[in-house]
Amino acid sequence: MIERKPIVVNYRPSHLYWLLALIAAFVLAILFLGKLWGTMVSDWELAEKAELEVRTAELEAQLVDRTTELSRIKLSSEVDAAALENSRQEMIGLQRQIYQRDQELKLYRELLQDNDQPNGLSVSDLNLEAMDDGRIRYRWVARQKTVKMQTLSVYADVWVIGMQGEKELSLPLNELDTEVSRLPLKLEFKYFSINQGILQLPEGFEPDKVRITLRYTWMDKAQSDQKFDWEIEE
Repeated sequence: MIERKPIVVNYRPSHLYWLLALIAAFVLAILFLGKLWGTMVSDWELAEKAELEVRTAELEAQLVDRTTELSRIKLSSEVDAAALENSRQEMIGLQRQIYQRDQELKLYRELLQDNDQPNGLSVSDLNLEAMDDGRIRYRWVARQKTVKMQTLSVYADVWVIGMQGEKELSLPLNELDTEVSRLPLKLEFKYFSINQGILQLPEGFEPDKVRITLRYTWMDKAQSDQKFDWEIEE
């Protein structure tokens, strides 16, 4: 029988020290690398956050600028629109005044040139004009001619005569013009009085004539009683 000899390993404390040193170095290396990576990640995140904050601030500033610009443009637009509307209204007012003055001048010229105008009260220049909404714009002139021209008070009554189906109706002005509350109208003038307004005719009513009477306020009987054909100017 062969006899085995035992193997003897000599124990040296330095080997353990080296092993522990290697393990410690490995652990330290891992810790260092981890810290380095963490620092790099943290720096990257901080840089990214700073960039986002800068971008956010820029966008906020741009938003404020755009909002301010929009408000300015809106205000400017409102101001321009208001100014334009005011100018338009002023132009309309001026046009009406010019038209009124032209009509008055025309009437004054007619008074100077018309030697055939009857003495006392009379009606002239009845004008009817259709509006887009179906209503009728009207205008008529009351005139007077006396030996001693002076401002006098006159009562005026106006009717629109026509047919409602098979029935003849005579509708007073205060039922057709919302601006006229009652009849007679009281006018005060020396030479003439221009009267105008808007008529709203009843549904199905067919107008044929316009009747206008004039009388001085101290008289009961009409001094002028005239009828005009219903003719719409184009």
